[in-house]
Parts: sequence; structure tokens; C-alpha cells
Amino acid sequence: MADSKKRVPSLNSLRRQIDKIDDRIHDLLMRRIDVARTIGEQKCQSEGVPYRPAREAQIMRRLAARHDGLFPFPVAVRIWREIISASLGVEGKFVVSVYVPEPLETGLAYLALARTYFGSETPLLHAQTEAGVLRAVRDGKAAVGVLPITSDTHTRRASAEPWWYTLTAGGSERLRIVATLPWLTRSETGSDDPRAMAVARLAPEASGEDISLIAFESTEDISRDRIRKEAENAGLALDWAATWTHDDQATRWQLAEIDGFIPDTDPRLDNLVSALEKEVTRFVNLGCYAKPGNGAEV
Repeated sequence: MADSKKRVPSLNSLRRQIDKIDDRIHDLLMRRIDVARTIGEQKCQSEGVPYRPAREAQIMRRLAARHDGLFPFPVAVRIWREIISASLGVEGKFVVSVYVPEPLETGLAYLALARTYFGSETPLLHAQTEAGVLRAVRDGKAAVGVLPITSDTHTRRASAEPWWYTLTAGGSERLRIVATLPWLTRSETGSDDPRAMAVARLAPEASGEDISLIAFESTEDISRDRIRKEAENAGLALDWAATWTHDDQATRWQLAEIDGFIPDTDPRLDNLVSALEKEVTRFVNLGCYAKPGNGAEV
């Protein structure tokens, strides 16, 4: 009995173990930042945006696959979001423009999403309009813009063209949808909980599990069901996100979410437009986002 008591570590011994672990964590954090700074120096030659949401999603999924024990995975996600954001800060100038509308409660919700996703030390630029967010990113004042999730509900509330329709104009340098916020969702999350999308001047990258966003210009006569059916025939799993119609035009734009990473040159999109002949006149690839993680699955 006495021998078994001797084998139980003392409280002070356990605390010393914690101190050693903390020191190792701190050393690794400083080492990670040094590596990120080196990456940033190499990227400076290409003058690209350091943000790579597909790579970040792959990191999170890898952590989720290996996560075990009592430590809450949502807390691990929050920690790694801070680590990744700190790394972006040393790789280069990284500023995020955030849509902060009235009422205040709504604006604060978008700010909280951006702060949680992009880290506590990332500079945030407030914009009262969606156009202001897009302008900040286009002008180079921000690397990323945070905007409301695309939906028919939001589009109906908009007093001007919805922000996603604005992305249909421009060439290869146009802004793209690159991420959705938050990255980690919960099964108990309600439909009214705030969500957002991130836009940037980035070429879309596949993360392995993605949703692509394609805007179709069509006549007002064609139904969503018909487009969805022809999309299935073309090998595309399609769902609808939003619709926008100009008052003075006979055509409308429909925003679709398609399962998987769809590059601009995907022949299935051309086949879909060909199958619908004159009812769908063209499409624009607005980008993609990595499918969010589900905290309940860890």
C-alpha cells in the first residue's frame, strides 16, 4: 500500500510537467513563426496574397482526423486559427475588410465571425456597405473581404445589386469567393446563426472537399428544377443559393452551389449551357470554399 502511494506523482511534480510542456509548445510556436516568415520572404518575389484558405482547411481536417482525448476540438480549432492568422501577419501585410451594417447587433456578429476566423491581432477595416468591402479588397487596402452569406433572403433585402452579382463582371483579376465562416459548425447551430463568406483576389484552389459557386445568366422562363435536372445529366450535383433580376432586363442571374471543385475550364459547365441552348446564355465561376468541419464528428 505504501509503495503504491509513492508511485503517485506529487502535485508539484505534475505542475513541473505542465511547465515543461508549455515551454515546448512556446518553442514550437516561435519556430513555426520563423518558418512562416521565411515563406513570406519567398512569396514577396511573386507579390501574392499570403492567404491560402484551401491549405488552411487541409490543416484543420488533418488535425480533426488525429484529434483524441478530452481536449475540446472546437478549442483546438480556435487556437490554430490564431496560429495561422499570426503566421499570415508575419508573411506579409494582411488586413481584412468586414461588412458592419446597421443594426449594431448584426454588424457586431460579422465582426465576431471575422475576429474568430482571422485572429485577434489581424487588423479589421469596417465597411458599412457591401460595396465598401469589395472596394477595399480591389484597391489593395485589404487582402480579404468578409460579406454576408449568399441567399435569396439577403438578396431580397439588398437595396442595390447583391455583392455576388458584382463578381460576375471583370476578367481574370476579379475577386473570387474563397472561404465560408465559421469553419467549424455544430449540429445544434440554427439557420439564423450568423454566417459569412470571404472574398479575395485569389485563384481558386481545391482543398479536397469543396463547394463551387457558379452564376448562370438565364431567361426568366426557365425553372430552377430544369437547370438542376440538366446539371445532373451533365454530372453536376447542383443546389441553389440566390437569384437576382434587373428591373430593366429580361434575363436573370441565378447563383448555384455545386458539389466539388469546379475549374473555369470544366467541360461539364459548357455541356450544361449547350443542353439548355438559349435559355441559359452564359455562366461565371465565382470561386469556391472548403466544406466546413462539423464539431460533432470529432
